[in-house]
Amino acid sequence: MDPTNHETEAPLPDINPLRMQVQAKIKKLELLSSTGLWILALFTALSMGALRDFDFLPPLSESIRVALGAGPPIKYINGALLIYGFSAIILILTQMASDKKPSGALGHFGYLGAFYLFYHFSEGLRENFWAVFSVGLTILGLQSYHVWNYYHEKIQEQAEILLELDKLLD
Repeated sequence: MDPTNHETEAPLPDINPLRMQVQAKIKKLELLSSTGLWILALFTALSMGALRDFDFLPPLSESIRVALGAGPPIKYINGALLIYGFSAIILILTQMASDKKPSGALGHFGYLGAFYLFYHFSEGLRENFWAVFSVGLTILGLQSYHVWNYYHEKIQEQAEILLELDKLLD
């Protein structure tokens, strides 16, 4: 065998489709990383309505109010808000510690909205608005950070893959 005659190396397959897939995944992850902020913005809008005691909505008719009955006592709502707040924070911190995919932001928004409505129907919203708002900002802020942090790590993983693919092109 002639030492000057090297066997020709097989050309590498085209990796551009793979690079495009990774880039598309990064864009999707970037979009997902901002979902926590959107829920926070939605909660802020709901809170502005609650601060105005939902005066922009038409009042419920007397027959609907009778059908709904009296709102729950304020002390029960306060207790439920306290239990919910601690439970939600523990749940989010547990998800963060175990590096689980974030979930539940829309559910938290729904629960917080329900607290605003319970206080509204029990005629205690004005006195308890800041309690719901503070608990909501704490829960949704923590959730938003978890969402951002989780997806930021996934983006970093994909960026490293992209760097490795770029090295193959060189």
